[in-house]
Amino acid sequence: MTTIARAVVTGSSGFVGSHLAARLAAGGCAVTGISNTPPRREPPEGVTEHLADIRDADAVRQLIADARPDVVFHLAAQASVPVSMRNPVADILVNVIGSVNVAQAAHAAGASRLVFFSTGGALFGQPEVLPAGEHTPVEPQSVYGASKIAAEHELGALCRHLGLELSVLRPGNIYGPGQDAAGESGVVAIFATRMLLGVAPRVFGDGSQQRDYVYVDDVVEAALLAASGEPATCEVGSGVGTSTLEIFRHIAALTGYARDPVFAPERPGDPQAVYLDPSRARERWGWEASTRLEDGLAATVESFRAGG
Repeated sequence: MTTIARAVVTGSSGFVGSHLAARLAAGGCAVTGISNTPPRREPPEGVTEHLADIRDADAVRQLIADARPDVVFHLAAQASVPVSMRNPVADILVNVIGSVNVAQAAHAAGASRLVFFSTGGALFGQPEVLPAGEHTPVEPQSVYGASKIAAEHELGALCRHLGLELSVLRPGNIYGPGQDAAGESGVVAIFATRMLLGVAPRVFGDGSQQRDYVYVDDVVEAALLAASGEPATCEVGSGVGTSTLEIFRHIAALTGYARDPVFAPERPGDPQAVYLDPSRARERWGWEASTRLEDGLAATVESFRAGG
């Protein structure tokens, strides 16, 4: 894997962004983080955090110019499906316009590559054939999914025009230590924290919905390979669908929780089953998910039990 001397990570105070920034810094990379919220913990040595909104083109351009990055990892996003359905304009401004701002700033600063975090779970609606791959028809059921595929197209056209290399990750449902349990997404974090407190988690629909759960360390590894390997768009998942009730049962066993969940109506924009075909990531980047679901869930629950 090619060593990255300097990198920018947008969304660096978020769940995946903070893991990626820490991993880059541990490898000797000077990391400039850009987020619109302060980090929840002191950044590790080698990571410098800046508060800025990616909708602010001038601020983003100045920060990336000062960083002089080899690679820009773009993770900052409005990432909640329910929020996107309530406020579609804000979703588009962040996920599409903000992404264009980042790409233009990356090119102006002399970066060689942009690594964009799209979505694998929200692009395809309800695929007729599973697992879903890069050739699966894109039919998002949510504004969030639509904004991400719009950003992919905008960035693809813009980066070709600018001569900026582009890799796109389409991850499944990312989980792991440090995930925010206070939002509306992140079922593993929400279930784990509520069960540890003895509070019944809420399950939308009947719990049979299947998603592709992929551990955060595996996703970080995919991002690093996407930065150094062949520029490509790849699904980043396990290739296996796991139901919400299966996740509930796994975490209940790990936490000693003995009650039933509380069932709630299905949420608009949520497909019944989506899991991903990671074969192109394996072919182009030599990547595959290496963390067993049971092991990843155990590590996640243990981190929340320890207060993380």
